[in-house]
Amino acid sequence: MKAKLLATALLAVALAACGGKASFTIGGTIAGLNNSGLKLKTAAGDSVEVPAGATTFSFPNSISYGTEYKVEIVQQPAHMTCGFLGSTNIGSAGHTTSINIQISCAQNAYAVTGTVEHLTTGDLVLVNGSSSGSITVAKGATTFALPNLLPVGTAYGISVLTQPPSLKCEVLNGSGVMGDEPRNNVQVVCNPA
Repeated sequence: MKAKLLATALLAVALAACGGKASFTIGGTIAGLNNSGLKLKTAAGDSVEVPAGATTFSFPNSISYGTEYKVEIVQQPAHMTCGFLGSTNIGSAGHTTSINIQISCAQNAYAVTGTVEHLTTGDLVLVNGSSSGSITVAKGATTFALPNLLPVGTAYGISVLTQPPSLKCEVLNGSGVMGDEPRNNVQVVCNPA
């Protein structure tokens, strides 16, 4: 680290002696960007739209040694949320040999919940076919929720795995594909068997 700082300082001194200043490109790396729409902007007004699948980015204009920079996310990609790792989006050019802003993106995920009617005996066990996870709903319960949030675009299918004693329960609105909001319209209705 000390060697990098020394090399950067020597480069700046050499360029200053020649009448020039070192220039730095503001750029970095991106992990997990699967969708389009990510837009970044510097405090100086430069902007860049990063395409889906990109793992790196850079702004078109360089900045001089010592210039402060700050990068902001002005638009999130479709169905995703991206953020900066640490404080890599702010700094001063020349403290390191390059400006490497790190961004990580993840698909948005939401809850699937529902109501339960007439669960008067024993436990009901539901299963989500897309994840093979089971949910035990206790006698007397009026609501349930899948244990994990589901990412946008994930298919789900909730069905009865184990019926409670003396009842037959039916799932309504139990399947679909996750959209950009929680799903809370699943209904489980139990009646005497």
